[in-house]
Amino acid sequence: MNSSNNPTKQSKFWGISETKYLPPEIWTQIFEKLPTKTLIKSICVCKSWCSIINHPDFVNMHFRRCNNNSEDNKNPKLLVALEGLGLYNNVGCSLTVRKAETLQKTCRIFKRHDSYSYRIIGSCNGLLLVSRNDGPPCYREELRLWNPCIRKSLVIPACPFSTSLFTNSVYVFGFAPISKDYKVVAFAFEKSPEIEPRKMFFAVYTLRDQQWSVRNNQFDIILPNTTGTFGPFHSVSTAVSFRGAAYWLGQIDNQNQENRLTHLGSFDFESENITFLKLPFTLEETQYLRFLFLLGGSLAVFSISEVNSSIWVLEQANVNRPWSLWFTGKSSWYGYKAFTNCICKHRKVFYCESDGGYFVCGEEAYNIASCEMQELQRYMRFDGQLETYSESLVLSAGYGARDLKFFP
Repeated sequence: MNSSNNPTKQSKFWGISETKYLPPEIWTQIFEKLPTKTLIKSICVCKSWCSIINHPDFVNMHFRRCNNNSEDNKNPKLLVALEGLGLYNNVGCSLTVRKAETLQKTCRIFKRHDSYSYRIIGSCNGLLLVSRNDGPPCYREELRLWNPCIRKSLVIPACPFSTSLFTNSVYVFGFAPISKDYKVVAFAFEKSPEIEPRKMFFAVYTLRDQQWSVRNNQFDIILPNTTGTFGPFHSVSTAVSFRGAAYWLGQIDNQNQENRLTHLGSFDFESENITFLKLPFTLEETQYLRFLFLLGGSLAVFSISEVNSSIWVLEQANVNRPWSLWFTGKSSWYGYKAFTNCICKHRKVFYCESDGGYFVCGEEAYNIASCEMQELQRYMRFDGQLETYSESLVLSAGYGARDLKFFP
């Protein structure tokens, strides 16, 4: 019999009947190249596909591939914008995805009208740590993890420090690459202003266990009661998650009250150790504003005054000289005022390498070479918050996450 007339042999020749018998490693290679939203639909096809896509190793591998494509300019850099819908952000919020270069909206994740105010605390690997509260006088704060790409939300239990014995907690959020676990860390001081130095404690929430644990080990330094309760954590609200650690700017040297940001703080999510590194600056730079940001594959600090600006890059491999000067030039009064507004509203800045290099600060862009300001998007609310946006499968299964649009 002619094989062309035999449907069984013909199907075997094209591999149709053998498709379901492909080994898992082949399916993994196929799934790795698919976009996140396609994988979410593929989970429903069969149990074997579901087990492959939801496996933690595949979730991490798929995110690294998506992230590498973004860094290689195969995909445009995107930001997620959280905007309040009313006065003082207290009537719900809108979550949209925007192009980093222009802040042009590409899609809306959801729009929700309620009596709460929302704030992005941090982001890591496509997850956002978001605070929701009902405002004064009660001010009940609730923490949630959001995955904008797959539209999933997970409530985090109340922090152990949310009692009258401690000051309000500050948080950092990141990923421990060895244990492959996401962690939220809360720092708090005892309410004892008459006693100096004041002791500081921290607790860790792990996504794997979905519970808090207060750490008994103390830091190597006892932090003084500097200007402001959280001097060493002055800009922790704009912390950057980078290579298994969270970084922020703070004040350790309380002898110099004019220069509030003196050190780079870091928390390693794997070892759970905290360190502080002195920032590079001279006595003439006491009036500079400072911002932490990512410059390619390195951590960098941008300093700006009304006259000059500079960018210092952290060379982590160089212990003796950790900071190298990457850029120095003039600045403008308008640029300085725009960055001052970012500090007042606890906003992050994002660096774009096109057109000679410029910073996105709020709804404006500052060109470091020409010192010119440019309005990016008239349709974004002035009180909006920006964070990095990445495709991620985290929270797709196994954590009891709910639909982001319909969370209670």
